[in-house]
Amino acid sequence: MGRDKAWLDLGGRPMITYVMDSLRPVVRELAVIANGDDYELLGVPVFQDLNKGIGPIEAVRVALAASQHDRVILAGCDLPFVTTELFTYLLNHAGKYQSVVPLGPDNKPEPLCAIYSRSSLPKVQGMIEAGQFKISPLYDLVDTVFIQFEDISGLPGSALFFENINTPEQYSRALALRPFSRYSP
Repeated sequence: MGRDKAWLDLGGRPMITYVMDSLRPVVRELAVIANGDDYELLGVPVFQDLNKGIGPIEAVRVALAASQHDRVILAGCDLPFVTTELFTYLLNHAGKYQSVVPLGPDNKPEPLCAIYSRSSLPKVQGMIEAGQFKISPLYDLVDTVFIQFEDISGLPGSALFFENINTPEQYSRALALRPFSRYSP
């Protein structure tokens, strides 16, 4: 993207604020995992990666290590179209599982829009220590449920839940779609 995508303007607000607003009704505490001082402006705790440059598995590790709760919802700042309804659905299907991972329309896991149990932290740490930085092998190590996209496709806004904003082209598409306007105050 060439710049920190969390701060991209969508409808007069930083992209990250849409994700945070979708999470607020379903979490006890909200925090951000980021490696920049400007995130303090969001008014929530900010936790930094200890293992820099290893990818999203470190975000899972940081979230689990920092949390005082049994479960964490991990949501990427580049998913501005997620909704409270999506997170409520995932939480309602968490049951005894150590990870609850939705599948996108392409049937691929969405690991940065998922729920993880703190009990899986030793497995995540073990993976990192072994040099395994992909998240997907974690799902074979812990009790995981995958939520089929067809099961969440009836939720409002589901067609855009997993629209990542990673490139200038994707950002332009998001601006043209304008679904974020329904969240504007």
